[in-house]
Amino acid sequence: MSKKINRIRTTATIIGLSLITAAMLTGCGTKDEAAGLHQTGTVAFVLNKDKAASVYFEKAIDSNPQYGPSYIMLGDCYLREGKYKEAIEIISKGLNLELEQGHIRLAHRKLARAYKELGNSEKALEQITIYTRMSVWQDKFTAQKISDTENFVAELDLPEEEKHMAMDKIIEESTKAKSVQNPEEQTKEETDILRMLSFGLI
Repeated sequence: MSKKINRIRTTATIIGLSLITAAMLTGCGTKDEAAGLHQTGTVAFVLNKDKAASVYFEKAIDSNPQYGPSYIMLGDCYLREGKYKEAIEIISKGLNLELEQGHIRLAHRKLARAYKELGNSEKALEQITIYTRMSVWQDKFTAQKISDTENFVAELDLPEEEKHMAMDKIIEESTKAKSVQNPEEQTKEETDILRMLSFGLI
């Protein structure tokens, strides 16, 4: 029993120190206040302190309404809370702002989940398609992610043939598109192509 209590105390201390440290870093005159608040929110999110994380992401957005990553992470908090419509709304706002390609890719994965939970299988498939194309293009589509995505699509309320054709075709077409791209051109055009992929234009 005492071991269990000590373990709980240790965990609580680690969580408390992590949040305090993150809060201190936020207040150390960072160049971008929104980025500092976002980092603190991310620490809270990782520690499953969703309410605290939401507050920091909201503060980051208030500090700089153009800071896209906080919209995406706030949407993730809403997903955990089961606020799927709110998640779609805030993540969609974030996608209209400046984001790194990794954030854009994950935003579409989160949108797919939100639409799936709301029972909108067509929209969920549309978003998971964009996520898949971007994952292939960015070399982020590991065997585990392929399996997770296939399971995700399998759970959608769609005809079986549509599910299988969707995943096979998406991966095949995305892989072909990437392989035929000239390496020199690929570096130059990658950002534009990924942007087009993310908005379903390819």
